[in-house]
Amino acid sequence: MNKLLKYIGCMLISGLAFAACSPEDFEGADPNGLPTVEGKQISVTTDQETNTAVFTVSGDFKGCYPVWYLDGAVYSLLSTSSFHSMEEGTHTLELRIMNRNGQSQAALNESFTFNETKVDYAPYFNRLCDKIWRVDYAEPGHMGCGESGSDGSTWWSAAVNDKADWGVYDDRISFSHSDANGVDGGVYSYNPGEGGTVYVNKDCSILGQTPGVSTEDVMVAVSPQESTFKLIPGTYKDEECLYIQFAAETLLPYIPYDDAYNNPYFRIEALTNTRLTLVCDNGAIAWRLVFTSREDTGLPDDGGDEATIDWDYDAASNYWKAVDEGSAFVGVTPWFANNDWGQIADPEWTHEGDAWNVVIPEGMGSQQWQGQFPIATTLTASMAKKYNVCCVIEADNDASGVTVKLTDAVDDKNFFFADRHDVIADKPYIFKAEGVSLPVNDATALSLVFDFGGTPAGTHIKVSKIYIEEAISYDDENNLWKAVDEGSAFIDVVPWFANNDWGQIDNPKWTHSGNVWELEIPEGTGTQQWQAQFPINTTLTAAIANSYSFSCTLVADNDITGVTIKLTDTADDKNLFFADRHDVAADKPFVYKVSGAKLPVGDSPALSLFFDFGGAPSGTKIKISDVIFIKEN
Repeated sequence: MNKLLKYIGCMLISGLAFAACSPEDFEGADPNGLPTVEGKQISVTTDQETNTAVFTVSGDFKGCYPVWYLDGAVYSLLSTSSFHSMEEGTHTLELRIMNRNGQSQAALNESFTFNETKVDYAPYFNRLCDKIWRVDYAEPGHMGCGESGSDGSTWWSAAVNDKADWGVYDDRISFSHSDANGVDGGVYSYNPGEGGTVYVNKDCSILGQTPGVSTEDVMVAVSPQESTFKLIPGTYKDEECLYIQFAAETLLPYIPYDDAYNNPYFRIEALTNTRLTLVCDNGAIAWRLVFTSREDTGLPDDGGDEATIDWDYDAASNYWKAVDEGSAFVGVTPWFANNDWGQIADPEWTHEGDAWNVVIPEGMGSQQWQGQFPIATTLTASMAKKYNVCCVIEADNDASGVTVKLTDAVDDKNFFFADRHDVIADKPYIFKAEGVSLPVNDATALSLVFDFGGTPAGTHIKVSKIYIEEAISYDDENNLWKAVDEGSAFIDVVPWFANNDWGQIDNPKWTHSGNVWELEIPEGTGTQQWQAQFPINTTLTAAIANSYSFSCTLVADNDITGVTIKLTDTADDKNLFFADRHDVAADKPFVYKVSGAKLPVGDSPALSLFFDFGGAPSGTKIKISDVIFIKEN
C-alpha cells in the first residue's frame, strides 16, 4: 500500500494521465485524443445538519478518470467524493475528465451551499454513535492515499475488495456518547474480528514493528480495545470543519504511520447515517478510510442490471425544465398523516435548481399515501403519445416503498404509473419509466406525486434531475436517420479492421436491410479500440446551434468489451457529438441513448456514424438496428 504512485500527481499537473480513451499505439500525448465530458452527469447531495456534501459523477469512464476541482484547486480523482465544513458558505465544483493525452477542454460545473456554521454536536453523535462500522470494501476508494491536503485518494485508491487478504475487512469499530463524556466526547471500541489482526504500514515502528524489516505491510495480532474520542472543530483549506481526536495508542483498522496510533487525529470528511470517511494527514501524505454501518451482505452481484443516469437534464427535449424554471410550475400541496390517517404538519421542503428537498416530519405514518408530496404543473400530455420519465431519489435513511406517480391532475384514474421502490440510504436510486402512456384521455395538466409513507422521521430526501420527454420511435416522422436506411442520405460504409499490430486485415462481411445493419467479425481482428471500425457515412447535416437526440440498439452473439459508438462530422473528427464505449452482453439487446447532444466546433455538412468492435471475438455476429437521430430544437 505504501508503494505510492507519486508520478500521478506530476502527470496531473502537466495535464497528462495514465490511461487511454484512444488507439493503443501510444507514442506520446496527442492533443487530438483529449477526453470529453459528454455523457457524464454530476450529482451533489448536501446534508445541512452536518454540512457534508457528497458529489458523484456517473457515465462511462473506460480509460478515463474524473478530476474534481473544489473551489479552484484539485481535490479528488474518485467518482464519488465528499467535503465537510463547519462554516457556512458556497463552494464551487468543477469536473474535468482526464486520459493519457490530457484533460478535457470542457468541464461540468456545480456548486453547493452550507447554510449555517455548525457548533451543535448532537447531529454528529446521532449519526456516529450506537451502530457498528466497518471498512466499506464494496466502494472504490474505500482506502487510499494522496498528497497532503487532499482527500487521500489522488495517488492511490483501493479497488473493490482490494485488501481482502490483509485482515482489514473483518474489523469492527463503534462509538457511544453520554453526558458523562462531556458535550464533545465519547467511548470508542475496536474489534479486530475473526482474524485478530490490525493492518499496519511496513514503515511504522509501533506495535513491535521495526521499519525496513518487511518489504510489505504487515498484519499484527491485537486484542479488542476500548478507548475514548473527542470531536474537535478545526480548519481545512482555511474553512472550519470537524476532526475526531482519539486517545493515544488507539487502534483503527489501518495504521499508515506512527502518529496515526500514538496520537490519532482524523478529519471527518463525510458523516451520514451509513457513511463515515476519515482522513489523516502527517504533512506529507493524506490517508483515507471509508466506513459503512450497513449490514455486511458481501459483494454486490455483478450480474444484475444497474440503472444509470443516461439522460441529459438540460436537453431541449426535457419538458420538466419548465417546471423547475417556474413557467410550468403551479404549486406543492403536501398531505402527511399519522397511522390513524389524521393529518399532521407539512414537511419542511425547498426547491432550488433541479433539486427538491424534503425533511420527513415527526409522527408520519408507516403506510403508503401517508407522506404525499405532489408537484402540480401546467404540463400537458396526449393519450396518443408515449413518454419517458426519469429522476434521481436520494435519502439519508433507508426509505422502504417510495411511491412515484405521474398523473392527470384532474382525473386521478388517468395516470401513467404509480410505482413503489425501496431507496437505500446514501445510495442514489434512479427511477425510469420508459414508453408510458395515459390510459383514459389527454391530460390538460400533470402532477408528479411522491409518497414517502413509512420513511423514518427526520430523513432528508432529495429528488433531482427530473426528466420527461416524448418517446420517439424509429418510424417517427422526425427521425432523420430513416433517410439513411432508405438510401437517400446514405453514401457508403468503409470498414477498417486491423490486427494487434495495426496491420489492416480483410473487411468484415456485412449487410443492410431496412433498419438493420449486420456484420460478422473477421479472423485476426485485434483486441484494442479502433481495430474494428465500421463507419456509416451519410449526407445528414447538423447545426452547432441545435441539440439532438440519438439512440440505437445493438445485439451480439458473444460478449464484447468496450464497443465504441461515435457520431461525428465526417470532415472534422474533432467536431463530434459523442464517442462512448460500452460493454455488450451476449444475446442481450443493448440500447444506447443520448439526449441534448451538440456539436462542439461548428456546423457539419455531412455526418458519419462509427461503430468500433475492437476486442470482439472472431466470428461474432452483430446486429445494429432502430437508429434514431432527431433534432430537439
